[in-house]
Amino acid sequence: MMERRSPAARVAPVMRGRVPTAPAGLRRTTPAPAVPVPAALAVLLLVAALAACATGEPIDEPDFTLTVGEEAVAVASPMLRSGMNYGNWMIVYQLLDRYEPLDIPLLRYPAGNYGDDNLLTGHALERFVRSADWLDAEPMVQHNLLMGDPEEAARWVRFAQEEELRIGYWFIGNEPDRYAIRGQPQWTPEYYAEMFREYAAAIRAVDPEARIVGPAVTGTPNLEWMEAFLRGAGDVVDVLAWQWYPTDGTADRDEALASAVEVREHIELFRSLAGDPEYNPDGWEREIPMFISEFGLSWRTSHGRLLTDMTAAIWLAEVWAEMVIAELEYAAYFALQGTGGHGLFDSGHFVRPTYFATRFVAEMPERWHPVEIDAPRADLVAYAARGEGGTTELLLLNKREEPVTVAIPEARGTVRAQSVSDAEQDEPVETRFRGGVELPPYSITRAVY
Repeated sequence: MMERRSPAARVAPVMRGRVPTAPAGLRRTTPAPAVPVPAALAVLLLVAALAACATGEPIDEPDFTLTVGEEAVAVASPMLRSGMNYGNWMIVYQLLDRYEPLDIPLLRYPAGNYGDDNLLTGHALERFVRSADWLDAEPMVQHNLLMGDPEEAARWVRFAQEEELRIGYWFIGNEPDRYAIRGQPQWTPEYYAEMFREYAAAIRAVDPEARIVGPAVTGTPNLEWMEAFLRGAGDVVDVLAWQWYPTDGTADRDEALASAVEVREHIELFRSLAGDPEYNPDGWEREIPMFISEFGLSWRTSHGRLLTDMTAAIWLAEVWAEMVIAELEYAAYFALQGTGGHGLFDSGHFVRPTYFATRFVAEMPERWHPVEIDAPRADLVAYAARGEGGTTELLLLNKREEPVTVAIPEARGTVRAQSVSDAEQDEPVETRFRGGVELPPYSITRAVY
């Protein structure tokens, strides 16, 4: 992947003009004389300045206490946090200032079933890669299995090379486990694995360096499909992908939030299968990266519940964090913007709380540390990362409908916090504390000390 640069740095206009000056009559023509400061006063000023560095409300009677372990337990993959599914109907350029803090590493195109219902076109690929360039993101493209064939796929790989579109990742289909219910019963797991091999061979004949991704199945954990795929194509797949939507949007709130921890179980399960000679007889010795190529709390695009609300945001923050702890290599949230209830922004560009969930995780340092906290997971979840400068950053998810105070014994100075909550979803509320942090009801907080 090319060197990451700030999208805003590439597209922001250069501002030119004279620096304003004071009217001639008010300009100082000679330096003001220095005023001597007595030594005792200088000491008092220094003490006051130091005290100001530790401002904030004290946490005197905390509900819980949090400690951070010394040794890092995970390093975030550079292709994980803020990965997104993208369609050409989504707005990118006008929202670059909002996308910049996310540092989006990859875009998967086209989002959802669109790629099953439409063949690729040259104009669409060029427009997609232009959006990826604006974001400095890795472009990944899905081939249409229902309407195309290996020769058609190879033509688009050749087109990308000729037009210098820098597409290096190619998905073979999307949710092939659902093809049978769309009137094509020949798409069994075994048949998909056979076709995957044909597509992979055709693509690599044009681009030997291409990375081939699949099977991108639903119903996670879909063991029937994943086991059959690994047996039939585990020696040729470069990235093993699946998709995950734990609810249909009608689940109880607590049940929906509780599903977040399943993501780590899925990652561990599929890693185990990929490295097991019983399930992957021809490819078990290979290091196969894992990719959750679509995910969201609900698959029901036409409903906003559990997609646009604070429950979706708390769930998403926990899932991103669990992916980091599991050291997942790739992920792509569904979706970047404006796809019914899906998207960090709606079609009118209004921000949703899932945007801040993604941003807070993206802004954490890459080295994550263990956290101990005397709180039930159903009430409060905490994650920690440490930067090279010695700062500690916390991600705190308050699932209660009341404020929660957390003592942080190692936090000697000011704890600076940003929170979004059920009551304040449009922009983060900034607060300062000493010795800990207070979390708003039903909220996500990023705290730094």
